[in-house]
Amino acid sequence: MHSGNKSTPFVAIWMVTYNHEKFIEEAVESVMAQKTDFEYKLFIGEDCSIDNTRAICLKLKSKYQNKIELFLNKNNIGANLNAYNVFNSCFESEAKYIALLEADDYWTDPLKLQKQVDFLENNANYSICWTKYFVKQESQMLSSLERPEWADQVGVDGGFKIDLDTVFTPYCTYTLTTLFRKEALDLDLLKKLRYHKDNSLYTLCLSKGDGLLLDFYSGVYRLHDGGIYSSTSAFKQKHYSYLNLKEIVSEIPNCNNGNMRSVRDYLLKESIQLHPDRFSLSYLNLIKDGINFFGIRECSSLIFNNFKNEG
Repeated sequence: MHSGNKSTPFVAIWMVTYNHEKFIEEAVESVMAQKTDFEYKLFIGEDCSIDNTRAICLKLKSKYQNKIELFLNKNNIGANLNAYNVFNSCFESEAKYIALLEADDYWTDPLKLQKQVDFLENNANYSICWTKYFVKQESQMLSSLERPEWADQVGVDGGFKIDLDTVFTPYCTYTLTTLFRKEALDLDLLKKLRYHKDNSLYTLCLSKGDGLLLDFYSGVYRLHDGGIYSSTSAFKQKHYSYLNLKEIVSEIPNCNNGNMRSVRDYLLKESIQLHPDRFSLSYLNLIKDGINFFGIRECSSLIFNNFKNEG
């Protein structure tokens, strides 16, 4: 039997939302359906949506008064600050563990939290864990649940170990299945990172202990037109991911290793190839990084091939 009470949850669930009226009720109800031997609480940051999201959040707060902390931003403060503020509230709740769920995804296993908490409680050398998940294409009329592309690459028998030398290969660590020890996350450092995203959180936790992908499916990751990442251009996706990995390598302890540098350099090459403006300052900055990270000869070859392909 784990500890925690109604005022001090054992697990805090982090959720931020903006214009998720089609999805947020299913997301919240999937959290409320969790069956645990400990107390948990859902912390939602609603960032001044222009659709019906806020009204739905208020309805759900009324329905689950003791299980939801709802933060209604007076102005739209943006995804990063909203995310940090909710993290801060999760920390202040004194919960031992924090789970993550985006408001457009949902959980399917009512024992998800229990299984993950039991694993971390019994394995002190692990700081974070994830599970498998299904993918749902919302743009399709009759969308079936699909297994992610990496599923066949991961041969798991009880779990797939993840550390700083293996994380991102393959990329199987998605936000909706994450649960980590609060003490493993340096919140002050996370706030200082200019290009932080979920990868920053993962590597901060992995700098304090190992991670594991548990061998069960616990949720559904939605792909839809309103998704922040899926609606972003290919260049912007790669470019921001590159800036994120560059920052991880330089700022997070123990992350300047071969695996991280390899992922960083791959994202840099992709950003150079996909850049829409070869005469911009941002393109020149990428070229400077390319020369610094993998040498002038390889970088020059990459630039030459880009112009050759365009011609």
